[in-house]
Amino acid sequence: MFTNTISGRLALRKLVIFISSVLVLFYVLSPIYWIIVSSFQKEAALNFRPPLFFPNTETFTLDHYSFLFTGVVPADSTVMLQAQYTMSGTLVYPSIINSLIIALAVTVINILVGFPAGHVFSRYRFLGDQKLFAVLVSTRLLPSISIIVPMFILMQKYKLIDTKIGLIGIYSAITIPFTIWILSSYFKNLPVEYEEAARMDGCSYLNSLVKVVFPIARPGIVAAGIFAFMTAYGEFIFATVLTRTLASKTQTAVLANLASGITVSRGMISAASVLAIIPPVLLAIIFRKQIIDGLSSKLGAS
Repeated sequence: MFTNTISGRLALRKLVIFISSVLVLFYVLSPIYWIIVSSFQKEAALNFRPPLFFPNTETFTLDHYSFLFTGVVPADSTVMLQAQYTMSGTLVYPSIINSLIIALAVTVINILVGFPAGHVFSRYRFLGDQKLFAVLVSTRLLPSISIIVPMFILMQKYKLIDTKIGLIGIYSAITIPFTIWILSSYFKNLPVEYEEAARMDGCSYLNSLVKVVFPIARPGIVAAGIFAFMTAYGEFIFATVLTRTLASKTQTAVLANLASGITVSRGMISAASVLAIIPPVLLAIIFRKQIIDGLSSKLGAS
């Protein structure tokens, strides 16, 4: 009787966890599903009530994606929508390229700076190290809106407004403290004996860092790099205030402009959103093992 009661409670607990997981999964994935479905439907079909959750042969179209790559406006669009397509839609593809260039540059800078800095903070003690580390980490607590004005003045002074270099510098300053924090905690969970053996064999600090530490710390480095990429790729406030033309406009700023027009093409916005989320999703899929290993080791260290 007692065993049956325990088995019943375990079964009920598993059922509750399963149902909760399904509900959370539905809550997270349903907006993404609707964006994808909307991107493949004609503009008129998006006004149907109730909405079509599965496009049929009459409503299915590739015109939104075709326009983003070729600039050919769908023939069945109204005059207002044609104007919005021509004025705003042509900015989507170049802005995604800008976002990728900026995010990749920020990722490289984060690894080049955060990797040795995180190692130093985890392995060595020097005067004021804890205070310096606390100051670095605490900069992540500042909301972006609180520093946008001084950053604008600084960028304007050095003529970096509407440039990729300006955004790369700002995003690097924002993300490097977080990268140092992740990697310093990750290094604390790695055995120091390998480094000591390399130093005893005559390796310099730089050689041991590159040839010994880097290979065994690769999951943590990849995880930190992915987080830096995601932060830079999806940043909105600085990209909106500090960019004006296609020289540096990112996909977040362009998509926001698309959605704020008097007449909005929901199909084109959905297609642009799908294209914008593809790069980070692909990165997460390709490096999922390293991300999980890096985060699990980080959690173990903390």
